[in-house]
Amino acid sequence: MGILDDFNPQRDGWSFVNWGEATDFSWDLYRRTYLAINPTNDPVEAPLDVAFFQIFKSCAANGNCGGMSMLALALFKYGGYMGFCSPPNFYTPANNVDHQQPSRADLHEAVNIMQARQFSAPGIRNFLDVVKAGQLSDGVTAWNRVQSGLASGDYCMLSLSNGIFGTAAHTVIPYRADMIGGARVLHVWDPNRPYAWFSQHYDGDHNKIVITGPTSWSYDQNAGGLFSGGTLYDGSMNGWCFAIPTSLEIHKGHQPISPGFILTGLTTLFVSGIGAASATVTQIEDDQGRRLYTTDAVQQSRAGLETSPVHRLRGVAPWPWPGGLAGSAPGELFFIERPPGSSPLKISVQGGEYHLVHLSSGHLTEVTAGHSAATSKDTVRLEGSADDAQSVTVSTSAPQRHFSIHHLRQNSAQAWRSVRLRDTVVSDHQLRVTAPVAFDAVEVSGTTAPLDAAIELRRYDDGKVTKGKLAQQIIPAGRALRVAPSDWNRLPDTKLECWLR
Repeated sequence: MGILDDFNPQRDGWSFVNWGEATDFSWDLYRRTYLAINPTNDPVEAPLDVAFFQIFKSCAANGNCGGMSMLALALFKYGGYMGFCSPPNFYTPANNVDHQQPSRADLHEAVNIMQARQFSAPGIRNFLDVVKAGQLSDGVTAWNRVQSGLASGDYCMLSLSNGIFGTAAHTVIPYRADMIGGARVLHVWDPNRPYAWFSQHYDGDHNKIVITGPTSWSYDQNAGGLFSGGTLYDGSMNGWCFAIPTSLEIHKGHQPISPGFILTGLTTLFVSGIGAASATVTQIEDDQGRRLYTTDAVQQSRAGLETSPVHRLRGVAPWPWPGGLAGSAPGELFFIERPPGSSPLKISVQGGEYHLVHLSSGHLTEVTAGHSAATSKDTVRLEGSADDAQSVTVSTSAPQRHFSIHHLRQNSAQAWRSVRLRDTVVSDHQLRVTAPVAFDAVEVSGTTAPLDAAIELRRYDDGKVTKGKLAQQIIPAGRALRVAPSDWNRLPDTKLECWLR
């Protein structure tokens, strides 16, 4: 590559086509993607690594467009990266039928690693900054950032979608920024349309995003009627269009909830159905009436987002799951930035069996909801932060539903404490579970009906686990049962003491 060379889609793009992974990513790939990941997939040694792995492992199920784009730009900029050299078109596809994925296993994994680095702490920070600035679908801002990156050598990727929830979310390489009349134009290399197999897309000048206003932009993968099966990305469809400087994500970094690595105020919320069941988040709101959506209902488009300055819940953003191929996401993922002392959040979830995970640096809360009708709606209220006592309160519209709740706080790489409430039935009342700052006890209470609860406390310290279990206990309506260990130093089991409050 000459220092004054321009990106050439024929030479500097891959000769294989974007593909989705049929199997989940491995723990070994997880370790190669981020810094300081535990050597083994062990929920005792590394509970937060294991929790975030559940999000990480499916991030290429719908495609590897981000990884293909980032690695191609690395080869263009540096002449080589991760053991592969420029130009990328040298590397052949695995077969001559659909031309998908590279023929080399090591290159396949390198693209996977780059795809997964979208979840690095700096990548998440950039995403939240774009959300806070109101620029997720601002094509003009994206064009300006791309143009600046082309001038400085910090080339950008471009994230596109045709709906708020990342419908057909895709990543491309914008390699030229022009002004044509009153329109801003980005010429792009598309992982779904590599030059080797779609030369007319580029030679016919169809590979461009035309921007005439902040939300007036479009890109058609089937432009000119040459191809089929592609997607029309259009700002009028409430899609996303934002730039990602490659320098933010290309290097190996921490995953965003690593113990001891604090991205201030960042939490992660992941809700997924269990088995064949599906579940969806219908609302996220706080006690001041601020909300993510205008109504508490299944959301269909970006038009459902609350935009009023008075009612809008700031710092909450649904993740786009960029992959570039059609398919269902592994679950609903939200990144949330809430400074200490913020109002508690209430999450409304509709569906059958599901698993809700709330993560922050050093802390984990899990709620597992048992079988119920698909139309049942639950409310999960989360209180406290990593420096406070923490509580979770659940209620349901179902006649009755089984809930399991787990709180864990990790104080260091080799020390954590947890409290767990197993398989408790909730009907027309609320269930509340509170862990104090030290996580050395748990308090369980209901409102208008008795609770039948089984409780477990655990401590992990210096490679050793101490646990205490309390068999099913009836807690009277309106009362709270407080449970604490009598002596944590009695290994492996300690006696639990309990009393009503």
